[in-house]
Amino acid sequence: MPSARELVTEFRADHRLILAAYRQLATEGLVHVRERGGIYVATAADALGFPLGTGEVFVEMLTEAFAHEIPGPALHEWLRRITETLRLRAIVISGTRGDVVALARELREDFGLNADGLVAGEISDNGAVPPAARRADVVITTAEHAAVAKRISEAIGRPAIIVRVHPDLVAGEWALLLRHPVWAIVPTPDHGEALKQSFADLNRAENLRVLVLGQDDLSAIPDGAPTYATAIVREQLPELRVRGRILPAARMIATDSARAVFRFVVRANIEAMRAVAPTLKDYSVKPARGD
Repeated sequence: MPSARELVTEFRADHRLILAAYRQLATEGLVHVRERGGIYVATAADALGFPLGTGEVFVEMLTEAFAHEIPGPALHEWLRRITETLRLRAIVISGTRGDVVALARELREDFGLNADGLVAGEISDNGAVPPAARRADVVITTAEHAAVAKRISEAIGRPAIIVRVHPDLVAGEWALLLRHPVWAIVPTPDHGEALKQSFADLNRAENLRVLVLGQDDLSAIPDGAPTYATAIVREQLPELRVRGRILPAARMIATDSARAVFRFVVRANIEAMRAVAPTLKDYSVKPARGD
């Protein structure tokens, strides 16, 4: 891994912030910090084959559950019930087809919502509700399209959640990736030009190699080379196979907005559970303890 000194120089970041980030990664078992020897990514064996290293996130989760008198062995069942009792539908409204696809995919994969989407510019302004939105339980959008989302949510009598999103590609992460050649598969030449412009100011931007799906030869990607595929490309080719190593899809929804979405999911499921079991115990308040 790059040294703290290198990252301070490259990103003009506070040295203490870089060190704190590396200490957190070490605590989670994801890296080894060797005194005067550098920082190294932990192997799968080091992390016990477990993607979260030492599992501190689960320790915190179980401890918080214990404080609310939820037994550790019962937690997984409660998590299932508060996320899966209802099959909730979401309608996504965003500015481009790519953003709609990416946000809907994230809502399906990370939040368990049955998500579909609409491009804001394609929604009629005559007051009619698009058919795809009529059965939605929640409308999810960004601040730029809040007015359209509010109109639809009021028409169908469902809540709207305004989420804050990160760019699909985070410049800081790519500044690290671009130390070596990185390949990107995009749906159109225009997407490719936009991608190049996004990172034109980064060091080593020339290491970004863009290929257009259906136009360029994907076999040009070397074995194991880091390869990014846009959301639209992933949608068109869900079983995309190239010689390169496909990078995980970047999460778009910011953590504070994720909390709002999870709050909606949890509360909707709890209401459904209470409708059939009115005496369901309330675990929301921590009982007084002597410790």
